[in-house]
Amino acid sequence: MNQTANLLRFFASFLAPVKVEERAGVVTPRLEIYLSKGQYVLDAVRVNYSFGGLATVFREAFAQFEVEAREIANALILGFGAGSVASILCEEYKKAVHLTGVEKDPVVIDLAKEYFRIDQYKDLSLHLEDAGAFVERCDQQFDLVVVDVFVGVEVPRQFKEEKFLSGLGRLLAPEGICFFNVAIHNEEVRTDCQNLFKKMELLVGKTEFCPISFGRTENWVFVCDRRRS
Repeated sequence: MNQTANLLRFFASFLAPVKVEERAGVVTPRLEIYLSKGQYVLDAVRVNYSFGGLATVFREAFAQFEVEAREIANALILGFGAGSVASILCEEYKKAVHLTGVEKDPVVIDLAKEYFRIDQYKDLSLHLEDAGAFVERCDQQFDLVVVDVFVGVEVPRQFKEEKFLSGLGRLLAPEGICFFNVAIHNEEVRTDCQNLFKKMELLVGKTEFCPISFGRTENWVFVCDRRRS
């Protein structure tokens, strides 16, 4: 695409999102790159995967729990996507933090490298594998753990079960903080999240409920801050 066409697309994106590319993912059937208000976002069917609304969720949750002011040497991002959380920590907060990212879909990583410059994070260890398998084998502890694992709009069942949540508890440092993001799109999910809250209280630690809404989207972020336990 020539420079004039790129400029036209850029300015058009301030009027409405412009689709740039669509690919079939390995985990998610359809992945879409849009240019929105001059910035790229990664979407799947019915849900934003990176940047866009997802970044809004974590900015608000992080602000409520003063993540910017915390000492964070290392962070684990389960469901790395195109790097929304990495961008907040490293670009917005200017933190010198070692990032460990886990992403199961190789197409997501390809798009992240092409459009979102994740290669800029020189202190990033990126693992192409299932988040549950990574948690089970990992023997490191982290100051910040983010769980943002979706297939479409759903958090797969395995990530709400005792085995995975026990693993989170094991990986969270004694003064660490964990954020677990869920999209609330029907009453069944809402009810199921009540059980998730109870399990996190038991297996990860004292858990707080952080509801975040924007537009027609509702997210519940469950937060375990071991400094408050």
